[in-house]
Amino acid sequence: MPRPRFEKLSPEKRERILEAAAQEFATYGYAQASLNRILETAGISKGAAYYYFDDKADVYLTAVHHYGHTVLQAIHLDASMLTAANFWTAVADLYQQQFTAFADRPWVLGLLKSSSLSADALAADAQLVALMAEVGQLMAALLQQGQALGVVRTDLPGDLLAAMVTAVDDAHDRWLFGRATPLNSAELESAAAQISDLLRRILTP
Repeated sequence: MPRPRFEKLSPEKRERILEAAAQEFATYGYAQASLNRILETAGISKGAAYYYFDDKADVYLTAVHHYGHTVLQAIHLDASMLTAANFWTAVADLYQQQFTAFADRPWVLGLLKSSSLSADALAADAQLVALMAEVGQLMAALLQQGQALGVVRTDLPGDLLAAMVTAVDDAHDRWLFGRATPLNSAELESAAAQISDLLRRILTP
């Protein structure tokens, strides 16, 4: 958790610090990320940084909390409104929403896919556990509705299906947002269709 002084900073300064952190972790992963580079990019001294954070892990978790909630807020999907006819179109639209929302900030998704702290450290962070639980609930609701509609397979356990979706989604995002050159709108639209079609092929009965 950031220290109280961080929350008292102006929104602009908080965003500048978190953006610098997200870009660093997205580029180098947690282990190779440099706190000094983050501070230099954000324009704050190392001494001042310790008024805001305990250490690099605190900076990382604060950035993940912030941008993780940003990604969730960009998701507009009511699984209960889906039908067999529009289910996979809605999944493609969901990816389209995410990719286009962060087209100018690919490091947001890069941060969330970056090599992170140890599993024990992540599990000890209550806010991150709550965030991941919310993501899991959204995925479970989507898969369960798909099964009820007959468009998602039922021959495998639900937790295995969720793990398969997560693994494929992670691999695709790492490939997509790890590219050296930014993607244009046509490429992002194609990528959304690509990952949704891949998931459809895996999950269709």
